[in-house]
Amino acid sequence: MTAHLAATFGVEIETYLPEGTTQQQAAEAVTQRLGSLNTCRVEPYNHQRRTWWKVVTDGSLNDYSRGVEFVSPPMLGEGGLQQIEIVCRALTDLGCTVNKKCGFHVHVGVEGQPVGFFKNLVKLYSVYEPVIDSIMPRSRRASMNMYCRSMTGANPSRVDAANSFEQVAAASTGSTRYGENRFYKLNLSAYSRHRTVEFRQHSGTLDASKARNWTVCCLRMVAAAKGTLALGSAPAVNQARPGSKAHRIGEMLLRPEGVTGREICSEMGWPSVSIPAQARAAGLTVTSQRMGRTVRYYAQVAQATAAAPITMDGFAQVIGSTTEETAYLKQRATDLSGSVQWAA
Repeated sequence: MTAHLAATFGVEIETYLPEGTTQQQAAEAVTQRLGSLNTCRVEPYNHQRRTWWKVVTDGSLNDYSRGVEFVSPPMLGEGGLQQIEIVCRALTDLGCTVNKKCGFHVHVGVEGQPVGFFKNLVKLYSVYEPVIDSIMPRSRRASMNMYCRSMTGANPSRVDAANSFEQVAAASTGSTRYGENRFYKLNLSAYSRHRTVEFRQHSGTLDASKARNWTVCCLRMVAAAKGTLALGSAPAVNQARPGSKAHRIGEMLLRPEGVTGREICSEMGWPSVSIPAQARAAGLTVTSQRMGRTVRYYAQVAQATAAAPITMDGFAQVIGSTTEETAYLKQRATDLSGSVQWAA
């Protein structure tokens, strides 16, 4: 078995049932298609690990009658990937649908991994996030989706200095509390509950090929992080003249809590502000995160550096993708370039 398939994994498929279809009917349809491989059962919402597939309600879909989540058991190897494909096809044939509220989440088992593994994984995702974004619809890039926020705000110097998993988590998102750092593209808090890391960025999909390829990509990232990665960062520097307005705004952008446009206008006495323009004046790269009606802006605390270029080929090289897998990733990026698509 190749290294990336040696880890256990599981998926969560968020979808909407067809009008008039019950959860029990959907579970029976999935069970029939799985045959001797497994079964699917209806359960109340829970986080319990099972040896069978389960279907539960999902509040994030805003529809408790049709919005559901199909959760797999921990699986392994090619057999697990085949189960994912079977379930996706069964749900498609049943008439299930997805929209931009849906996600396709992948958990990978990492129990017993040393702190260096978590450092590597955080740096790998944050460095290559622009590349990963290119294979996602626009609604799931940067911090456009509140349920899968950007990892580019991870503090590289604090990540490198971390001596425990908890310190890595804090350096990655600013908090170790489950409710505060769960909704990131790479969810480290899953380790505390499930002994997994969760990849939350992929949009909802019932396409068997896309589900399989993203799962494999996640498995390869985990396998790569178990080795030695030549990833680093150069600290971001406020390059505006000290005392200037651009420098003052740059310092606000560099704060851990970031800054809103309203806060800048209040501080500077301005009626409006172009935050990207002010960031450029300070020599900083800015990211944003929406929370309800409020948008907070942050300067990236470091500029990513890597031995392999921050391109699709570089990413594929680092995670060890096959020629076929790399071709899929490139085609996916091409299909989504310049597109306003939201669905997988």
